[in-house]
Amino acid sequence: MEQADYDDYSVPECEIPENSDRRWYLVAIVGTPLSVISLFSNLLIARAVLPRKQSPFFFLGLLAFSDSFLSFCYGPVIAMDIIKNRVQWLWLNWMWWSYVGPLLALCHVSMTFSCFLIILNTIERYLITKQSNLLHKFRNNRCIAACAMFLFALVVRGSIIHKKNCTGLAEYEPTLTPLVTTWFYGTVFRFYFRNIVTVFIPFFLLAYLNIRIVLTLREQQRTASFFKFQSNEHKCKVRSATRLAVFVVCSYLMANVLNVLITAWEYIDFESAQTEEAFWIYETCTDVISVLYVLTCATRLLVYMSCNKEICNMILTTLKLNSRSFSS
Repeated sequence: MEQADYDDYSVPECEIPENSDRRWYLVAIVGTPLSVISLFSNLLIARAVLPRKQSPFFFLGLLAFSDSFLSFCYGPVIAMDIIKNRVQWLWLNWMWWSYVGPLLALCHVSMTFSCFLIILNTIERYLITKQSNLLHKFRNNRCIAACAMFLFALVVRGSIIHKKNCTGLAEYEPTLTPLVTTWFYGTVFRFYFRNIVTVFIPFFLLAYLNIRIVLTLREQQRTASFFKFQSNEHKCKVRSATRLAVFVVCSYLMANVLNVLITAWEYIDFESAQTEEAFWIYETCTDVISVLYVLTCATRLLVYMSCNKEICNMILTTLKLNSRSFSS
């Protein structure tokens, strides 16, 4: 590591980024406790749902596991970025830069995987609501579908540069590799394919499936054709699970409206988002997106237990078993 001359400290590029109180309170003070709540809530959901064979909530169990990883990473990746600039401890800055690259990449993969799991769960609910003949085949291949979505998320979801003329907290800065300037990767893959596949298509597909599920249920209730030959208990379970899926999708859509708008802004005129007048708006929106995501994850346990009696019983049973094991 080369040491800079003392005169280099006056160079603007070596200035420490300004850390506003707005970012401190929103991202660190509000976001971090939410991420802790989300971590333990989703670990409980995953522990309750995933061990059960042929669980009707298989995708929601995987979603809880994925969200647990994201919640765990929020503090070290997102909140620590604000904290290190506020406290200005050099060792903390070095530590953050040592792990943030790969961990941030894994966060992007996990976020995309979570989105795809919500899509798979919604498709399953839609097939159940439509009483489709494809439901049996779809359920038999749920593990394959989940693995395929994870690999796809891994593919579709770059680097840091060492500023040799700077030292201290301004020693590193995020930047893009030369690969991003190429037409195929930078334009076709990164901006068009990746953003369309991971942001726009999931958002509008889930909105469409949600509307179709609600309309189908209304039509079946109006014509009294909803599972004519099933018991009342089975009808209630199906309706409850479908209602839960609708709530999960609605929470995803509400949390991602701003993300869709910001991505569209980047598409249309990214340069305007980086101007001095507009950057604070862009920065605030990206911070709100991060906090909204962990807020959505943190409220999943409450939504699951209030919307679905079956999954509520699973969670309560898991809590009782764990309390007995701790007491013995």
